[in-house]
Formats: sequence, C-alpha cells, structure tokens
Amino acid sequence: MKNEMRRFFLNLRRELGREKIEEYSDEIYDKLIKTDLYQNAETIFVYVSMDKEINTEKIIRKSLEDGKEIYVPFIEGKEMKAKKLEKYEDLVEGKFKIKTTRSDISIENPDLTLVPGLTFDKNKNRIGYGGGYYDKFLAKTKTRSLGLFASPFESIEIPTEEYDIALDYILTDEGLF
Repeated sequence: MKNEMRRFFLNLRRELGREKIEEYSDEIYDKLIKTDLYQNAETIFVYVSMDKEINTEKIIRKSLEDGKEIYVPFIEGKEMKAKKLEKYEDLVEGKFKIKTTRSDISIENPDLTLVPGLTFDKNKNRIGYGGGYYDKFLAKTKTRSLGLFASPFESIEIPTEEYDIALDYILTDEGLF
C-alpha cells in the first residue's frame, strides 16, 4: 500500500510544473519564518531540496542570515546525522546525490527539524522515499519535527507501521497544523 502511494505521489510531483513548486515553496517560506517554531529555534536541521521537493534554499539562507545554526543531512551507512552548514555555498554532493556538508560538527537534538516527504495526512504521518532515515533520526532525537508539503499532496490516511514516527507539525501553503 505504501509503495503504491509512494509511486502515485512521485508521479503527481513529476507532473507539477517547476513554477507551481516554487509558488508553493514561497508560500511555505513566508508562513514558516512567521511561526514561533522558526522564531524560537536557535538550531535547525533542514533537508536540502532536490528534484521537485519544497525548496529549502531560501529557508537555509534566511536562517543563516538570522544567526541560526543550520544542520543538513549527512548519510553514513544506514544512519542520518545532522551536520553543521556554515554557508550555503559549502554544500557538496553526498550519498544518493543529496547535498550535504563536509563539516564534522554534528548535533543530537536540534530545536527544529524540517522534514521532506511525498504525502502526509491529518494525523501528521508522512510517506518519504522509503529509506527510513527520518524515522530513525526522529526516534532517537528530542526535536520539534515539521513536515513541509504542498497542500495537494495530502492523503486521507496513511497506513503506518511500528517504526513510523508521526511529525509534530505540518506546514503547507494553506497553513500550519
């Protein structure tokens, strides 16, 4: 069931134009920086967007400009670590062609973790790409998790398994819940 949903939402995202993704990304950015979650976070763990994910470049640049410590995913074996990013230009290609940093500085419990995914539901469950990296990270971390999604990617209900971790919040172009 999850694999079928994953395929469906990957295809839906593929069909969305870049302009539409940027529109959703801009609306989410505008809403995010006004939230208490963002305002009160000193350390933020954020994915570096690729393909047609909600774009995080503006979020990363603004966070660094605001003096926040930014951490990005670093994949090591089957684990994902949050490694420090000093400036956007320091990003390099890592495992799975995911942009990351060469920094050795990591954080265990960032104040806020921004999570990508393909679909979400009202219970704040999500379907990612199937690697389980975020579920494993969130299971052992004390952080506030916030999924960034375009509103058309909402599902009625996502089937869950015992290792799936629901997010604390979801932010879409329509708002925070």
